Amino acid sequence: MDASNILFAVENDCDLTLLEELFDRNNTTVHRVGSGEEALATLHAMPFEIMLTDMVMPDMDAITLARRARRVSPGLTVFMYTDLPTRALRHEISEAGIERIFDKPLSPNLVGYLLREARRASDRRNDMNSTSAKGM
Repeated sequence: MDASNILFAVENDCDLTLLEELFDRNNTTVHRVGSGEEALATLHAMPFEIMLTDMVMPDMDAITLARRARRVSPGLTVFMYTDLPTRALRHEISEAGIERIFDKPLSPNLVGYLLREARRASDRRNDMNSTSAKGM
């Protein structure tokens, strides 16, 4: 299996250092950016299976970032994490294409979940690429 790529769009979070180390041990490359605009530029530059974004970023919120990111990369799986209540935003979160919300602090159990999701997305991408190559 090819290595999976996960984009962490976070302003500043110590929890992610541990998660990055765990991902690295599992053939998963993590790229960390500090703003929504930086995340969008990174998505333009390379493919990612998953983006994990904080609800609050310096230049845009996770809902805005998710909407814009999915236009750049339609197959991207977007997850959000927050320590803020999200019940009132449920409809907007769903419409933005955010598939799941994780509570802070992040748990190492999250690694297993994200790894499984990244592998599924990577397998789908590889299947699409091999199907496209056969059609040529």
